[in-house]
Amino acid sequence: MADWFRNWAWDDEIAAAFDARLARARGKAQYLNIQAYTLLATRPDVAAGLARRAIAIGDPAETARGGLYLGTALAIAGDLDGAIEALEGSIEAQRIEPLHRTAAHLDQALLIALAERADLYDVALDRLAGESALPTGERDPTGLIAESLIRADRGEDMSDLAAAAVEFLSGGPDAESILPPYLLPAELRRRLKSAA
Repeated sequence: MADWFRNWAWDDEIAAAFDARLARARGKAQYLNIQAYTLLATRPDVAAGLARRAIAIGDPAETARGGLYLGTALAIAGDLDGAIEALEGSIEAQRIEPLHRTAAHLDQALLIALAERADLYDVALDRLAGESALPTGERDPTGLIAESLIRADRGEDMSDLAAAAVEFLSGGPDAESILPPYLLPAELRRRLKSAA
């Protein structure tokens, strides 16, 4: 039997049972986040609501993760600006509680690039600076792709970096599985090839 906080389906009956168990549980934000994560791919609308509830609790150990899941759910639903804002909340929560880290800055940089939010390019590149210092083969693919797209949009020659990102995406399903779930690898490959 699956844990009560890892439901792969969601309906009124499951929601009521979840809320009944949650009411008696300690660490409510953690259970809300786990359930939100479980539903990201199939029910991003529900995942977003659960993540918002987790954030509202204000548990320092769970707020950053709730922001990451909220941002992911909004991105899956196509609300890129809302996702960028939610991820900013996650980044701010990590600034306040640095022990609770997520990859929100990488996902946000990629969303900024995909949404072509030139007004946020400097913020994204500043946050990617630590990644940029690493050799290309050691960089996180999300950051690599984000930087390639942002710098290419600014007119910089990103042919080497973009080629490395395309090569990564050509690594098959295993390579694609580590990317955020809202990404369409074929669309990324197209945009990166035009940057190369």
